[in-house]
Amino acid sequence: MASYHRVLRVFDRTVKDKNVECDCDIHSWEILINGQRWFGKIRLIGFVDVFFLICYSTNDRFEHGIIIYKEDEVIRDTLVAANRSAEDLGLDFVNKKEVEGKKGANACISPTTIVAKKYFNFIDEPGNLDYIITSLGHEVDLRTDYSPSELRKFEIRLRRTNDPHWKGPIHRGIAQHTVPELMHDAIRYGIISNAEMTARIMGHFAGGTHTEDTMRKWASAISGGNVGHSAMA
Repeated sequence: MASYHRVLRVFDRTVKDKNVECDCDIHSWEILINGQRWFGKIRLIGFVDVFFLICYSTNDRFEHGIIIYKEDEVIRDTLVAANRSAEDLGLDFVNKKEVEGKKGANACISPTTIVAKKYFNFIDEPGNLDYIITSLGHEVDLRTDYSPSELRKFEIRLRRTNDPHWKGPIHRGIAQHTVPELMHDAIRYGIISNAEMTARIMGHFAGGTHTEDTMRKWASAISGGNVGHSAMA
């Protein structure tokens, strides 16, 4: 079997990409994947939008691995493209109150706004020994095409590291990035367009509000009038 670096290249990724958040070994006793424990060397390679868990042996020889999608828009689009149902996969959406219209008294979401379902679930509770990630993913190898039937729900329990050097990178590698983090990504990497950033921010606020108008003006100003053009890339 080839090096796991070749598998990453199938997905146009390398460990030297600008948006790599973490690239580190995980002990087999520190992680459960759908209740199962992998044996051997395990590599966690986290990017802004996805992360890989790869089991490998001597000389980086690839044994098996999975990709986990972190961005809800990508998850929704992937389900549609594969003609798969989240319900059939047992993948619950986590923003039930917003989708069902049960908004709090201080909510600023317009009644006419359609709230998209969010499927990526990241549990990081104080006192909990593990991070718990639930999302959509599939196994990976050297193939460039995958069958829709290979999409699966994954629940990953990852033991928190005690290494202060890796605590931040691992957290960023397995969690969705917040709006402030996306803005930092844009400055740090120059990889996120203003359109992408604006769309992400819009997902946190209401349509038709003063906040939306402000963000669109901000995006237009920084991009020279074209929201789809990144002045930072």
